[in-house]
Amino acid sequence: MFLKKIILFTSALLLSNMLCAEKYQYFVNQATNQILTSPYQFFIYQPSSLIDKAIENLPAYSDVKKCASNNISDAILIIKPILFYNPQSTILYGDLNVKIYQSRSDKETHPDNFIKKMKISLWEVVKFDRVTMDYYVNNIYTKLLSKLSVEIENAQLNSDYPTNGSYCDLLNTLKESKINLRY
Repeated sequence: MFLKKIILFTSALLLSNMLCAEKYQYFVNQATNQILTSPYQFFIYQPSSLIDKAIENLPAYSDVKKCASNNISDAILIIKPILFYNPQSTILYGDLNVKIYQSRSDKETHPDNFIKKMKISLWEVVKFDRVTMDYYVNNIYTKLLSKLSVEIENAQLNSDYPTNGSYCDLLNTLKESKINLRY
């Protein structure tokens, strides 16, 4: 009788986690500050905080949470943002290298769990200015994330594989040890 109660409780807990699961989690693979330079100025920024800000402002990402070990979702988006400013042509280049992770194997690091890899690029002509650069960086991240939301919808993820956020702990460990996730 006691064993049946434990099995029933565990099943109810797993089912409630699956029903309350968020659609996606995201992890920003950028541990250090980045620098955009021009001949006379430079702008230092933290990519992960600016990606967080851009995601919060996009309605398409309302069901996306930051990667955490207690979250359960359909998939984890591993995002590596890269920006480059060319001062001669005044072009700000932005790339998002994205891997979509979904638990399809018992081992967290199994290659079958990485179901899609993509690169999204965008560029804009901007005048580099210390005062307005925060706006331009946020603007390009917002546009890149908007393009990413279209790609995610086309990814055809299988919701039969609820993904536990425990993989986020592994990603944080790799990030802290400065190991590149091979993009």
